[in-house]
Amino acid sequence: MKSHFRSRAMLVLGLFLLALVQYRIWFDDSGWYASEKLQHEIEHLKLDIQALEASNAQYWREVKDLRHGKAMLEEKAREDLGLIQDGETFILFVEPEKP
Repeated sequence: MKSHFRSRAMLVLGLFLLALVQYRIWFDDSGWYASEKLQHEIEHLKLDIQALEASNAQYWREVKDLRHGKAMLEEKAREDLGLIQDGETFILFVEPEKP
């Protein structure tokens, strides 16, 4: 009888340890599902970084042009500050109000 109980207890203990190991492999913080989730997050972050790098490159081109060329500086002053140089005529078109 004791031998039968002991073999049953060992079987239950073995199954419990197997379930514990399987849980840790699949569902734990360092398991397969967590790894897949982190991998997807890494891919999204890489795409975000690429977009930001492209944006930064565009800004650097504008900065270099502003530092070394007057055309970009003048364009920005005209657009943002309303620059009008001597000898130029300023014409403002206004839409009439609709009744």
